Amino acid sequence: SDAKEFCKKLTEIEKEAGRLPDGYEYTLPTEAQWEYACRAGTTTALNSGKNLSDMYVCPEMDEVGWYVGNSDETTHPVGQKKPNAWGLYDMHGNVYEWCLDWYGEDEPASSVTDPTGPETGSSRMIRGGTWNEVATFCRSAFRNYVLPTASDSYIGFRVALAPTKDITIPLSDTVNLEMIWIEPGTFIMGSPEDELGRQDDETLHQVTLTQGYWLGKYEVTQAQYRAIMGSNPATHFGPTMNFGIGDNYPVYFVRWDDATNFCAKLTAIEKAAGRLPEGYEYTLPTEAQWEYACRAGTTTALNSGKDLSNAEECPEMDEVGWYGYNCNKSTHPIGQKKPNLLGFYDMHGNVYEWCLDWYGDYPTTAVVDPTGPETGEYRVNRGGSCFNYANFCRSATRISSDPSYDKDFFGFRVALAPVK
Repeated sequence: SDAKEFCKKLTEIEKEAGRLPDGYEYTLPTEAQWEYACRAGTTTALNSGKNLSDMYVCPEMDEVGWYVGNSDETTHPVGQKKPNAWGLYDMHGNVYEWCLDWYGEDEPASSVTDPTGPETGSSRMIRGGTWNEVATFCRSAFRNYVLPTASDSYIGFRVALAPTKDITIPLSDTVNLEMIWIEPGTFIMGSPEDELGRQDDETLHQVTLTQGYWLGKYEVTQAQYRAIMGSNPATHFGPTMNFGIGDNYPVYFVRWDDATNFCAKLTAIEKAAGRLPEGYEYTLPTEAQWEYACRAGTTTALNSGKDLSNAEECPEMDEVGWYGYNCNKSTHPIGQKKPNLLGFYDMHGNVYEWCLDWYGDYPTTAVVDPTGPETGEYRVNRGGSCFNYANFCRSATRISSDPSYDKDFFGFRVALAPVK
């Protein structure tokens, strides 16, 4: 989390300064990217082109890195040992380096292209060995893994500047829509019975999403809505119902049909411009897509990895969203609270977000690519709003609403998903 936050912040700084290459982001390397860079064309144990003569006292390892045989039980300043053929230093020893991948026991049995590891897991990969381990643990091929929450004197990281799948869509000359790519995967949807604030309709069940999709980094803003639809629903009821007006405030007082019409119109615009990925359309996320993106691998009440300390007012909710105890009776501009690990903002609080599904009971067994009931009376809203207690803003909280209702804090977030 610390390493990914560093990369995310560096990306934002460089983008703001105009130095970020188009289509790239700062990130951790995948395990394959790490080993490819480490080897620099070699096939030997070390990237110097040499193999190991001993695991404890090894002159070949002395040349290229710090390990238990020469480190004097500490890290050392970077760049003091011999680099590889591509000029990369310290890829053997000193500290382990985080990789982007989840750990997987099974290596692919055949050739692969651009591998990113398993879709889900409990531990992340670390590579390169460290100052307190023997030479065999510092080889180019050696793999290790730890929990993502691990923090120690022997774990660091190396930054990659790599192609991003995230996209930015121009809605007008001055308004853009930022979308984050989400890999397919499996997660547990719903909440455990002992979660504070849990409702009966949050039955735990396994969900597998077989296709990747993009989702808006932020809730749709008033400026974005106006750029596509030519109006701003947040102003429809006059000054007596002003709950935050401005370009970067989330749009609200939105009916389900308003949200889907926005998506349909955006699809038509992007298709005409030749920018629409083949087989994809702008739409509302399904309820499963919404929660998968919100959780970003977490199983806690909030996507920060924390549970609620109180059902109504709690500091854990203050970190990630605007709700009844910190909003001063108003929505707030997007992106001011802490994002989740995937980079999504405001998925807790601010405005409720319409989902594509009709509301219905959850299944009790594992499902693949669920889309909810075929018909119904009410649509699903997720995420809570600025007028709710903390327990209504949890990752698992669901409410059902008349799709024609517009006098509430209902907004939405756009998905770019495979055509159904």
